[in-house]
Formats: sequence, structure tokens, C-alpha cells
Amino acid sequence: MELAGVAVALGSMMYLISKSVSMGLALLTGTGIAGLFAGLGLQGFITTVSQAVVSPMTLELVVAVILASGLGKAMKESGDLTLMVDSLIAIFPNPKILSMMLPGLMGTLNVPGGAIMSTPMVEENGKLLGLDATTKSAVNVFSRHIGYYVYPLYTSTIILSQLLGIQKLVLIRHNVLPMLVGITLAYYFFFRRVTCDKIALEEDYSKLYYVKNFLLGFLPILVALGLVLVFDLPFYQAIAIGLVIALLRGLPSDGRFGALMARIGMLFRRWIDYRLALTVLGLMMFKAVIEASGAVSSLAESLLSIGIPLPMMVLVLGLLTSYLAGAHMAASGILAALFAPLFPPESLGAYTSLLFAAITLGYLVSPIHLCLVLTNQYFGVRYGEILRKLALPVVGMLATALLQFILLVS
Repeated sequence: MELAGVAVALGSMMYLISKSVSMGLALLTGTGIAGLFAGLGLQGFITTVSQAVVSPMTLELVVAVILASGLGKAMKESGDLTLMVDSLIAIFPNPKILSMMLPGLMGTLNVPGGAIMSTPMVEENGKLLGLDATTKSAVNVFSRHIGYYVYPLYTSTIILSQLLGIQKLVLIRHNVLPMLVGITLAYYFFFRRVTCDKIALEEDYSKLYYVKNFLLGFLPILVALGLVLVFDLPFYQAIAIGLVIALLRGLPSDGRFGALMARIGMLFRRWIDYRLALTVLGLMMFKAVIEASGAVSSLAESLLSIGIPLPMMVLVLGLLTSYLAGAHMAASGILAALFAPLFPPESLGAYTSLLFAAITLGYLVSPIHLCLVLTNQYFGVRYGEILRKLALPVVGMLATALLQFILLVS
């Protein structure tokens, strides 16, 4: 019953989104439908969604996402965005490579919805290549997450390594091949019809000059990165500090205070996308109802009871759990606990890498994956359009992970 509710809820959400209903309202509708099937009762449903709305994680995420939505526009107003992109163009004059590097760089901020920070940069650089909105959206989402395969601070890497007793470097080593295949396929598929020469620079400065300019332009985000990664500051606080720096950058020498006040006014009136708050609230409520319904546990028990081979179970549960939950961390925690006693020690690296790939790719294309939702909303792209664009890299990576598994355990 719970699984049927999840299926109906997801189908309803995708239908509403295809009819140009806002993602926030679609999520609220899906939450209500899932709640009807979950067997929670009216009081249980109200309690579940109320706790999700007022939880510190939700409130911090709402603040972080709406502030991040204004950061890119503040950096554009100050000239930092142009300085950063121009400097990277000089350092890496191939705009195709640059388009994938920008969101990958932002991916080091390992937080839900962080892709919203790189959307203005992808949009700016995408103009040089003449990319359509769907391609820009796909580039942003895919490139942001592909580096997680070898990023030791990725939360799913930490969770899987701890719960399954595997060293992070062992898991990363097994993840390299699927990642390289994904990058290759994405680069070909995203840019196969794009023809462009290396960008000719108008002025010939040293690479060091452009590196310095890049760091200056990147300063608001660099500070936020440092505060999160080095000082373990909560993301919403770090992004607020980065936003303050962005607002202070590039002010005119005359009338600095007036210009700053004008920027602050623009930030709250036009630059911040308040619709994202409803999207985040709807997403967190939906996830809470799915978890409370026990749908994922029911699915796991059903697959175990009919004797599905362990590798196939890893693929199916990894993909479906992260796809339904739209959260890699929750999927990693649930499935690591489930598979810990089942994975043979001699093939632990192969099994863990296969599970990692399934979880990451299911999460990547989930219709409630916050990065995908926010990126699509920014570029005005529908879910089905980006799904078709991501299909080749995702299928190629999954096939590579499965082939590598077969070779390692045979």
C-alpha cells in the first residue's frame, strides 16, 4: 500500500510539473497523496509534516537556499562573476571544459541545493557556446555531482566507509573508472553539436595574473567554502558571510554607503528567489512522509523474500531508494545497514562501489533531487527534458560500474 502511494504521488507530481505547476505546489500535492496511502492517520500525518517543517535542518536549508539564490546575482552586480569567468577562460581557454569545471568547483560545497550557486556561472559561460537551456541545466547538475565519486568529504562516502568498514581511498579507487566514463560521455553528449575555438585573449598576461584575478572574483564563495570545510561552520551561516562579502565587493569609491543600501534593497526585493522556500519545504515534508511510511523497508523485504541475486538487489535498491527519497545520505545509511552483513569481505570494494554508483545515479535523476529541481527552475526546464539529456552518461556509468563489478568478483 505504501509503495503504491509513493508511485501515485511521484506520478502526480511529474504530471503537475509537466503542466507548469510550480515545483513547490506539486511537492505539497505529492506529500498529501503519499500521506493518504501511508497509514499514518490524520494526526500522524500532521505531526510528521509539522516536525519536518520546523526541524532545524529544514529551516537552515530554507535560509541557505534563498541566500544562495541571491549570491550569484550579487556577484554579477559587483563584477566578480565576470572577473571569475574571464579569468578561468584565460586559464582554461576551452569553454566546453570550463562549463563543466564551474559547477564541479561548486560541488565541493557538499550541501543540498548547492547547485543554485553555479547556475549563474553556467548561464554566463553557456552564452559563449550557444547552449540551450536544457543542456545548461544538465551540465550544471551532472558536473556538480560527478566529482563526488572521488571526493573524500562526500557524506555518502563517509557513511558507506564507516558502516561497511571500508577505507575511503579503497572506495574512491573503485569509483575512478565509472567517473571517467561519465565525464567522457557527458562531454561528448552535451557538446557534440557545439563548435567553438579556443578563446583568444585580448591581453597577454601571465597565468599567475589570471589565477590572482580568479581568486579575487571567487572570494565570496571561497570564504564560504573555507568556513564550511575548514571551520565546519553551518552552510547557512557560511553562505550569509559570503553574501555579505559579495555585497561589499566592487562598490564605487563615491557614495559607497548609498550603493550598498541599494544593493541590499535589490537583494531582498529582486535577487532572492523566495519561491525556493516553498520548494524546500515541500521537499522536506515529502521526504518525511516517505520515511514514516516505511515504503523503502517494504521494498527491501519484498526483494529479499523472492531470492533476487545480491548484485541485482544492490542495483535495484540503490537506484530506487535514492530515486524515491531524493536523498543520497538517507539511502546510503539505510542500505549500508541492510547490506553490511551480506557483502563478502573479499569483494567488499566491488560491492560497495556498485552500491555507491546505484545510489548516486538514482539520486542524480530523482524528480525531488533538490539540485535538479532548483537548476530546472532557474533555467525553466522540465523534468523529462533534462532526464533525456542525462540518460547517456547515467546509463554509461551504471553499465561501467556493473562491468567493473563482474570483472572484479569473477
